[in-house]
Amino acid sequence: MGDHQPGGLLGKPEQHVRMDERILRLIGDSQFEGDLYEAACLNLQDRRNKLRFNNFAYAMRELAGHTLARLAPDAEVKKCVWWSAKAEGETHQVTRIERAVYATQGGLSNFYVRKRLGLDFAESHLELRDAIKRLSDYTHIKPDVFGMSDEETDRLAAETTEAVAGLMAAIQECRAAVADRLSDAITDAAIQQILGESLDAVDELATHYFVEEVYVDSHEVTGITAEAVHFRASGTIGVTLQWGSNTDVRNGDGLEMDESFDFTCELVCETPNPDPGTLEYVENSVLVDTRDWQQGPDDWADHPDVPTTAALRPDI
Repeated sequence: MGDHQPGGLLGKPEQHVRMDERILRLIGDSQFEGDLYEAACLNLQDRRNKLRFNNFAYAMRELAGHTLARLAPDAEVKKCVWWSAKAEGETHQVTRIERAVYATQGGLSNFYVRKRLGLDFAESHLELRDAIKRLSDYTHIKPDVFGMSDEETDRLAAETTEAVAGLMAAIQECRAAVADRLSDAITDAAIQQILGESLDAVDELATHYFVEEVYVDSHEVTGITAEAVHFRASGTIGVTLQWGSNTDVRNGDGLEMDESFDFTCELVCETPNPDPGTLEYVENSVLVDTRDWQQGPDDWADHPDVPTTAALRPDI
């Protein structure tokens, strides 16, 4: 998820707005949600206004609603095996808790999350639902919610922030647990894919190349939908680049050079109960970073291990 940059509402880009980083990560690249959150925080900071918490409450309630709807579209939620209406053969509107569950675990079954991953997010989902309900109480202006003290305002604002931010924490924890559980399988699948695939970006650099080693340094869950868990593996590839034929190299007319390049690749695994046996590589997803080698002949000639540009580039 990307970081939202405050837009400088009210024509005051220099004004420092205190926004929780966890909520900003939850918002991601949504400009509208980022601006709405910034507006909510600006309202909260206006200590001269007796309606400051009321305005904050209204904006945060709307923000939570928009964010949950984006993270958990109705059609996706209703595909999940855990969706209560599907289990009961009934129809009803998707609830806030169900949206929070989908945002957290997508189509993973409750059994998998609780028994295989050892996680239970029920309490944090209830806290988020209840926080949104409480916010509604402060949008109807009555004497008992008007002109609240600074202490009460700060306390309620902190509780609201923690409840919304708790969803981000649940998402991160669930994804980390899935990635950890399938760690060995992800590593093996990524290595096998690199070894079995033609790496066009590397192939463009020399007459031949040979993969000597593959290291998977990290992997992460990039998303969980109703139907699949998506992974990204990252690491380095050690290769030998060769210009000219084997005979050219033996006769001193060719060149070999050892290099390493960063790579990423994508994998996918079915829900509701991800298993190493169902892990699949996403076709054409291997990306090898050879940007340091994408240079003109003049720059290549300066490489300390390259005697001439002609030796480097077989097409010259």
